[in-house]
Amino acid sequence: MDRTAFEQTAARLRPLIFRIGRDFFGSADDAEDVAQETLLQLWRYCQQLDESRNIEALAVRVAKNCCVNMKRRQHLTLVRETGGMGETNPSPHLSPHEEVEREEGLKALDEAIGQLQPRERQLFEMRQQNGLSTEEIAQQTGIPKASVQSMVAMARKKVFNEMKRRMNL
Repeated sequence: MDRTAFEQTAARLRPLIFRIGRDFFGSADDAEDVAQETLLQLWRYCQQLDESRNIEALAVRVAKNCCVNMKRRQHLTLVRETGGMGETNPSPHLSPHEEVEREEGLKALDEAIGQLQPRERQLFEMRQQNGLSTEEIAQQTGIPKASVQSMVAMARKKVFNEMKRRMNL
């Protein structure tokens, strides 16, 4: 599908995708994020899309996956911010020293992930932070499942080694 055809198709699909996001989250802001992310995912692969394929069904599938991914990210952010305690104070049971160590560890983790190549980081985050299966990642990215497994394993090893180096273990 060429880009002009994609733009026309995207304009037609946007209300449907927005509705899926609004129904899932109950929020127009989140629905807008779902629409943006879904269309971005489809845009990345528009050259590979065949106009004879049911693009509407594909868009619905991608939108639903985006909803689930966003919900997981929101949950992980909440857990990270609250330390899993469901409270605004991240870790009330930790001493100030332990809290500083925890924060340093999280910072080192973020920096280690930031050192990955963009594709590695994307796959690593999809697997580790968003909780997607290898098969789901392969479907969303168009990368063969075996390659996804290999790339995620290499990214994990790089993050582990960088964390080990940073934390002087």
